[in-house]
Amino acid sequence: MLALSHGLIEPGCSVLDYGCGRGDDVRYLCSLGIPAKGWDPHFNPETKITTVDIVNLGYVLNVIEDPLERQSTLLRAFELARRLLIVAVRVDHSLETGTSFSDGLLTRRGSFQKLYQQSEFKEYLERVLGRRPHVASLGIAYIFKDDDVEARYLISLAQQRVHASRTSAIDEFSSHAIAQKFLKLAATLGRPPVPNEFPDYAALLERFGSSSRIEHLTQQLSSPATLESVRQRRREDILMYNAMMRLQGLKPVPFRALPPEISADIRMLWSSYSKALQESEEFLFQIGKADVIRASCQESPVGKKLSDALYIHRSAEEQIGTLLRMLVFAARQVVGEVDYNVLKIHTDGKKLSFLLYQDFDCDPHPALAYSVRVFLPRAEYSIRTYTGSENPPILHRKEMLVDPIYPRYEQFRELSRQEEALGLLSRSDIGRRQEWLTLLAEKSVTIEDYAVQAHAGSRNGRVT
Repeated sequence: MLALSHGLIEPGCSVLDYGCGRGDDVRYLCSLGIPAKGWDPHFNPETKITTVDIVNLGYVLNVIEDPLERQSTLLRAFELARRLLIVAVRVDHSLETGTSFSDGLLTRRGSFQKLYQQSEFKEYLERVLGRRPHVASLGIAYIFKDDDVEARYLISLAQQRVHASRTSAIDEFSSHAIAQKFLKLAATLGRPPVPNEFPDYAALLERFGSSSRIEHLTQQLSSPATLESVRQRRREDILMYNAMMRLQGLKPVPFRALPPEISADIRMLWSSYSKALQESEEFLFQIGKADVIRASCQESPVGKKLSDALYIHRSAEEQIGTLLRMLVFAARQVVGEVDYNVLKIHTDGKKLSFLLYQDFDCDPHPALAYSVRVFLPRAEYSIRTYTGSENPPILHRKEMLVDPIYPRYEQFRELSRQEEALGLLSRSDIGRRQEWLTLLAEKSVTIEDYAVQAHAGSRNGRVT
């Protein structure tokens, strides 16, 4: 369950699955040691219904024909929750076809389905329950009854980073025995040692991939500005957290109720809590300024910068700057968590797309599987899928989307260098698979194992 990954369902937390069906979720939670029970009018009507910490109302509202009964069920589920109500509904109108009936449809199997638009779902919850829902994913929302639990959830979102590959690389380098010797010598020299200054350099190359990657990791761990950089990031985190609260329409958490680490950072970085809140307010207003967003995209230290958009791999998302990360957060308030590996941030600040490219690492030019485009001013979204398409959009110059310490950065960059040498990347019509394959055929080359291979009628062997 998504709430488990968000830390909302935890050991000792009582859960009721209201409309549990055959009880699969209940059995799973119990297997984790979580006191869970389920009630269902057809499959498990004998369960005694009492108030619990968390109530799950999963895919129940869709199948209730009577709008008044649907509303009373939602209200009853919220009444039973002490901390949180989780509601899930079907939002994909392509899943079923049928005959219109009431405010939904009758499927070919004769069952009723009320299929929601995401914005309709969110507005319905807020209207009926009088609380602002937090969108967790498409068709899944959290409605908090406990303000402290809601605040902790928002804090966790503000602190959340997509930095697995970056952190793991830095941590691994700093703890590697040979790398530690290299860092010690770098501190003595005031710069990264060149290969002939360090006898074990070949071993570092074998483990970490390239000289530029080793140098980048060394600079990350040796820079005298590291402490100031960390402080600036903590400042940005707190600004983002406070702005998120405002974006949600929530009052700031009282200073005494903040986690100790947050309050300690505020004391270090601001003269008062009110100053921090004021700066957060000013920061939030920047989101609506297209020129500020455009400048933030152009100033991003990583990403493929086009005239109308910034493309960036998920692994480098932490580096795009606080304002752009705030746009990502705002987009997630519309669609929640979706599976993606590339962000497309439009420079007008009004649109943001979550893109999933198939086999991003292994395929030299991966195809787009689907895109979820969020229209921020209207809080709407659209989904476009390319699965099964013979001519989907594809990616070029992948090294521009990732950080230089990304594991395959050098491999990506070398392939682009070879393609540039042949003039393959100078065409404007190579954004889709068929046009790209046609160009490769015209040049009598193919891409194999991240290298351009020349065929008959062209230079023999591998292009260098």
